[in-house]
Amino acid sequence: MEILDARQPIAIVGMACRLPGVRNACELWDVLTTESDTIRRIPVERLDMQNLFDPTPGTPGRIVTRHGGFLDDVDKFDAEFFGIAPHVAMRLDPQVRMQLEAVWEAVEDAGIPDRALAGSNTGIYSTAMTADYWDMLRDTGKNDLHSAVNAKPSATAAGLIAHHLDLRGPAMGLEATCASALLAVHLANRALRYGEIDLAVVTSANILLGLDQYIAMSEAEILSPTGRCRFGDARADGYARSEGVVAMVLKPLDRAVSDGDRIYATIKGSAAVNNGRSSGIMIAPSLEGQTDMLRRAYQDADVTPGDVTYVEAHGPGTPDGDVVELGALADVLADGRTPGTRCLVGSVKSNIGHVEAAAGLAGLLKAALVLTNRRVPATLHVNRPNPVLTELPDSIELATQSVDLAGRPEGTLIAGVSAFGLTGTNVHVVLGEAPAQAPAAQHADAPLLLPLSAKSPAAIQLLAGRYADLISTRLGPDPADVCYSAGARRSHHACRTAVVGKDRDALLDELRSVEAGYDCSSVLNRLDPGGTAPQVVFVFAGQGTQRDGMARELLDAQPCFREWMLRCDRAIAAEAGWSVVERLLDDTPLSSEDEIQPAVWAIEVSLAAMWRDWGIEPDLLIGHSMGEVAAAVTSGALSLQEGAKLICQRSRLLSRIRGAGAMWAVQVGDAEAALAIADQGGDVSIAAVNGDHSTTLSGDADALATVVQRLRGSGVYCKELRVGCAAHTRQVEPIAEELRVALADLRPAKAGVPLYSTVLDRELDGREMDGAYWVRNLRQPVLFAPAVRAAIARRPRTLFIEISPHSVLVHAIEDLAESAAGDQFAVASLCRDQSEPGTVTAGLAAAYAHGCLPRWDRVYPAARYVPVPGHPWQHRSYWVDTPTEPAVVTAVEPLQPARSFADNGVGDDLIHKIVRHTAHVLAMPAEEVDPSVPLLDSGLDSLLATKLSTRIKQELGVQVPARRLLTQLSLVDLAEQLNQQLLAGQAS
Repeated sequence: MEILDARQPIAIVGMACRLPGVRNACELWDVLTTESDTIRRIPVERLDMQNLFDPTPGTPGRIVTRHGGFLDDVDKFDAEFFGIAPHVAMRLDPQVRMQLEAVWEAVEDAGIPDRALAGSNTGIYSTAMTADYWDMLRDTGKNDLHSAVNAKPSATAAGLIAHHLDLRGPAMGLEATCASALLAVHLANRALRYGEIDLAVVTSANILLGLDQYIAMSEAEILSPTGRCRFGDARADGYARSEGVVAMVLKPLDRAVSDGDRIYATIKGSAAVNNGRSSGIMIAPSLEGQTDMLRRAYQDADVTPGDVTYVEAHGPGTPDGDVVELGALADVLADGRTPGTRCLVGSVKSNIGHVEAAAGLAGLLKAALVLTNRRVPATLHVNRPNPVLTELPDSIELATQSVDLAGRPEGTLIAGVSAFGLTGTNVHVVLGEAPAQAPAAQHADAPLLLPLSAKSPAAIQLLAGRYADLISTRLGPDPADVCYSAGARRSHHACRTAVVGKDRDALLDELRSVEAGYDCSSVLNRLDPGGTAPQVVFVFAGQGTQRDGMARELLDAQPCFREWMLRCDRAIAAEAGWSVVERLLDDTPLSSEDEIQPAVWAIEVSLAAMWRDWGIEPDLLIGHSMGEVAAAVTSGALSLQEGAKLICQRSRLLSRIRGAGAMWAVQVGDAEAALAIADQGGDVSIAAVNGDHSTTLSGDADALATVVQRLRGSGVYCKELRVGCAAHTRQVEPIAEELRVALADLRPAKAGVPLYSTVLDRELDGREMDGAYWVRNLRQPVLFAPAVRAAIARRPRTLFIEISPHSVLVHAIEDLAESAAGDQFAVASLCRDQSEPGTVTAGLAAAYAHGCLPRWDRVYPAARYVPVPGHPWQHRSYWVDTPTEPAVVTAVEPLQPARSFADNGVGDDLIHKIVRHTAHVLAMPAEEVDPSVPLLDSGLDSLLATKLSTRIKQELGVQVPARRLLTQLSLVDLAEQLNQQLLAGQAS
């Protein structure tokens, strides 16, 4: 266990909230700075005040106020996002649901993707005071185990959050009445300091559903008849009850700085005490207790109280509470204070009311925003300050007007936050300013790639609109920083879209097109329900891909590509005595094989290195003819120097027989090609089998002309290749022995990445690629199509990336993929007459959209984290009055299974029966049950699995253990297994 420096500050790196009239921290700041009050009349759907209201304080059985702070749509929840079944969602306390969403938003705000949280030593601290929803569920008979957990909503929220984010630190629910949330911060602060956890998530919620608390507080004259919190006012008469949820992410400051996090403020210290008997009665405030709390907190923070700039008071506006709190603050904050300076004091409750269990986090949120913006907003409803202020030490001042702190020296602002509970618990947290952020770096002038992902296409459209709004102003963040943050600091879901633009305006146009639901050239959209990455196959093309001006733009735009080109350049210069890079950058076209092949090889080796530097690692390599040399180097079977020697010797010898024969690409399969050349007596050979409808012919030029004329006459497309001789035919035999001798000292090593040989039609270890192998590579036909088919057979979901100066193999791969099962995709690295940086960026976008996860820090090496939009929630209503069972759906035609059961003696209705029972158990419409998705992803848990197992046994007489349902089993898989069991039963 790593114990941090006892004085190590803790950074607040993520915040989220839903408060009355407020959906996020930015909106809260707007409410504060515009001096707005978001209190309103109690909604009739919460409490019908017609027979409950009585303005006389203390009237038994009546409520003294008609006002409070309320949230809209507390019945709404995105259960599908969290994989929670409707049956369970309806039974979850709304306080739990809101904390799930708020924590996700806070984690997003912190720029921490879920993959970084999974399995981490992260603690989750949750608070909530009431369990009114549990009472409502019991009253309506929905009191199964799923609803019973609502008796302790704070513990349930902590457990569910830990489960869904896979957090492995402590998960606890805390209760200390209105001090609960700040107590949770105090405990999280301690756990982080002592190295017990690496990250902390603190959250709290308060929803007002019951009548009892209102009546009890009205009778005790705690609630304000005017429905306003008037902290520090002479007419303070109690507080207004409010709803809300707040979540924060805390992290040791040094780690936050090294990770490049956006930091709102730092926690310098904290203290939590109890009044004991000092107040006479438990629920009364204690001057002694609060004074003790403040002194301990500032001692813990190593801060002189006189240096404190601002205190966010507990400040609910109760007459006795105000006097005690102001007295304790004035006494302690006078210590060490420069004469004539005062600490400003205020309360967010004057804007939004008292959020009770979540009050401490709401206050902490405001204080952090005060330090971030260096401004203290006015505390409202203070018409005549409490006379006690004139009797106290001249150390505090009620912030009745907004105060600009911008002129204070950087890093000197200190703030405190207090929270008190009716049980006598007092907590104070001391905040400091965030360290200054380094100035933004200058970004290279390169195409922009913005990755977007969500749980559904509809959410993708909303997200695209939010990103468009973010980058639409030139005063906003740098688009490169936005793209980096969207990639490196966001979670990535199954539905993905990648948007590419050459600059801000082009990116904005593409985003608006996605928002509107239009297709556009630089948008790639693939839905992968499993969310698994595809197999990546690098395909290295052979000669014929060369073009004038190749690699010039990439040499200028991509540092990694340039670095590897220079390495290749040195290796070729040592072998052949000339510079590839110089030849590519001058205006003289490459003409002979001994120039073309080394240049293409260098470009392909460098392209592969660039893709890998971007985090796109190949699972398999395939080389086409001379492309196998680059593949061998990429795999590690050959060193860079060995690869340079091989390609230089090969091309040198080929240039000697330049003009011997020709090569043509013809759009027929190898069988048809063999028939076309059968009468040529060996003068024409099949040089490469590229696809189902793509073959390369090689041989004597005149004989080939005859074959081509005949093929064209029958409507076959034929194209002559730009090569100097007829490779992969007997016409290269005169140089075969010399090549073997030249390569005799090759010592290939075991490959680090598997290679599939287009010479031997099998996967290689790498050590087979000696001199004799490369002679066969030059002489024998290229078995490219079999290699692609073998790659697809390894894993049905495969992404092929062509590594070449110009794409010549993508269409052949797509042709082969059409006849194969599964999902295969092919993308190009570079294309003739297209921007090189733009093409390779579009290829990376395709790789992302198909399931790969690039290293965004390498794609955008100079970028920094900036706040970017979070996942758009797709809310539905889940409430206690939702029917227990969904409507019976008799027709489920859209749910036809991927495999048919009609020929097995049972019939296709088996899948329909299972869908119907699953829908019943999950409490969702049958048409929304996807038979291809694993049951676990549909929200099935152990209790629901037991219910489904029972229903299947009752319907079909077949026992399916519940534990079998809690695997990656889909309904289609289950139907197939059940069918086999039923057939076995019939046979016996």
